[in-house]
Amino acid sequence: MAIQQITFTQMARKTNNSKQGQSMTSFHYVTILAILSVLNVSFFFGFGFSPTTFRCSTDLVMESVSVYLDGNGAPVIERLLQDSCGKPSIGAIRELDRSVRQLISHCKNTTDKRSLPVSKEPTITVFTTFADHLHTNTEKILVHNNTIKNWAKLRPRVNLILFVNDSLWVKPSKQHGWETIELSDEGNRPPVLKEMFSKAMKRFKTPWYGYVNGDILFTSELLDNLDFFTNTRNVTADRIMLTGRRTNIDKLSLLDPTSDANLTETARMYGTLYREDAEDFFITTRVFPWEHILPVVVGRPGYDNWLVREARCNLQVDVIDLSNTLLAVHQTTMKGGNHEGHMHPLSNYNFEVFKKNQLTPNFLAGITDCIPFFTYYDFCKQIQVAKQTNFGHRCSCQFR
Repeated sequence: MAIQQITFTQMARKTNNSKQGQSMTSFHYVTILAILSVLNVSFFFGFGFSPTTFRCSTDLVMESVSVYLDGNGAPVIERLLQDSCGKPSIGAIRELDRSVRQLISHCKNTTDKRSLPVSKEPTITVFTTFADHLHTNTEKILVHNNTIKNWAKLRPRVNLILFVNDSLWVKPSKQHGWETIELSDEGNRPPVLKEMFSKAMKRFKTPWYGYVNGDILFTSELLDNLDFFTNTRNVTADRIMLTGRRTNIDKLSLLDPTSDANLTETARMYGTLYREDAEDFFITTRVFPWEHILPVVVGRPGYDNWLVREARCNLQVDVIDLSNTLLAVHQTTMKGGNHEGHMHPLSNYNFEVFKKNQLTPNFLAGITDCIPFFTYYDFCKQIQVAKQTNFGHRCSCQFR
């Protein structure tokens, strides 16, 4: 897909200084890429700075620069390239060294100056529910205990609610600072999503509210993303929905739910980014128009893609994909795994809701590839937002 960097109208708070900083960053990027390109040209076409002595592939140039950066500037870039490729131009190498150092310095200054204000009050109310059956599966018991501990480590920035229909998880969740809300038993169906949001809003007043599947673990990146949008958007007035893809990890014994470092490294070593049609969390501002959402239930197929499509196509909501800046670890069990919702009773519940309302949803329009905005980390490790374009026919809002 084509992408386009975007600055929201509501992000007008950005100053001229930040724009100048972005221009300076771009200048350093261009300088570095231009020098590397010329070095590469000298290899392929036999001319450049020292055509008789410098012969280097792109891989070797990038490897040398990588060693230079990893060494924090201690290795001499000229010597690294000379050892790998022959003798390059002194002028080009000095310019490369200067641009890299200035870029790193700029990134440090940008990070120092752009520390976003962080509220001491809770930023988000997060809620979930566990499987609607007695929890006799040892893997599921481990998963839910992991979730309780993992989300609790984000307190006090996060209010936590567990919707329960049995007493098994009331005590362990409360021990970790969660609150519980008892579910009404209506035909043994799962909770209605819009009702969960309504009850969460009545219980707590926060800028953000989020339903998350009960087997998802987060790092502090969750708060980083929320702080970014809280400081760049008017969250009291803007209709926003944040969602994204999950990373599957089936080696549950390796997970330490209380350690960001462990989750990040385990995901890097063993994680798999799951399909673009699986969205396991939905974070919205308080003004999201839940009154216009059908009574779809969580934990059963169909509601997630329909919800994203409805928000972006019909409700004038800015839907944003956080997949690049938010690690959402899915604890993938042996039983159920990635298709657990299809195995439960009333697996067709949401499809019956659509049928009752005379809808034949285009679920493809609600996959993450069709979300109009996405976040990413720039080269200074700062969260940015870009806009997707040219979605293609499958993302069309014309098909309901």
